[in-house]
Amino acid sequence: MKVKELENKVALVTGASRGIGRAISLTFAKAGAQLILVGRDLDALNETSKLICELKLGPTPLVCQMDVLDISSIANAVKLALDSFGQIDILVNNSGITGRSAPLWELEESQWDEAIDTNLKGPFLLSKAVIPSMISRKSGSIIFIGSITGKRPLVNRSVYAASKLGLVGMMRTLALELAREGVRVNLISPGFVAGPRLDGVIAQVASDQGVTLEEMKATWLEMVPTGKFVTPEDIAQGVLFFASSRSGATTGEDLNISGGLVMYS
Repeated sequence: MKVKELENKVALVTGASRGIGRAISLTFAKAGAQLILVGRDLDALNETSKLICELKLGPTPLVCQMDVLDISSIANAVKLALDSFGQIDILVNNSGITGRSAPLWELEESQWDEAIDTNLKGPFLLSKAVIPSMISRKSGSIIFIGSITGKRPLVNRSVYAASKLGLVGMMRTLALELAREGVRVNLISPGFVAGPRLDGVIAQVASDQGVTLEEMKATWLEMVPTGKFVTPEDIAQGVLFFASSRSGATTGEDLNISGGLVMYS
């Protein structure tokens, strides 16, 4: 029998309740990983776990409700993983929020803080909690989910861009710090990912500019060289690459998956 790519690997995936996080979880399960699914929405996390079991993709996941900004919540999730499996081989920092779409001068300080805290401080706190166990085993892969918005400016998206470009700097520095510890650190920069979150952002921009949702969606599609939005499954395949031995010599990389929308790092 062919050994699966993530056989005997333990992966903790944040934001596993829907969208990209759910797609990553399903892809990892199919690749043989033992999963710890974490996020704030326990019902949605259980739905992801149920899908994995119903489709017979892999081992039954552990589900743990966790807030990326609550240190005790993070500690409980990491302890559950280590007590249950003895190791965390893969950490996917996927949780994040879109934040408010508005010109920078119209943002409230609280809105700025919420996006920066969730999208940048949250991954810092969770990575900090997981890294010591990876160093002790001289093995691990950490993957951050960024955004092309940090590289290609979009009107009214300043705080989101700042939070996601901040992840790139943290990822590259962490990759250097862990390079001799056997731990690889990489990042995926998704383009326009089809789904409810993108629809919500486009709807807000359409409203701000006084056009219909359909007109604005067509405008955004026109920006993508391939003429189509990427899917959560497209992103999941990139994450699988960074999680697996296929990228064993790769660290500190920022991979665009954007249909050609961004062609530079």
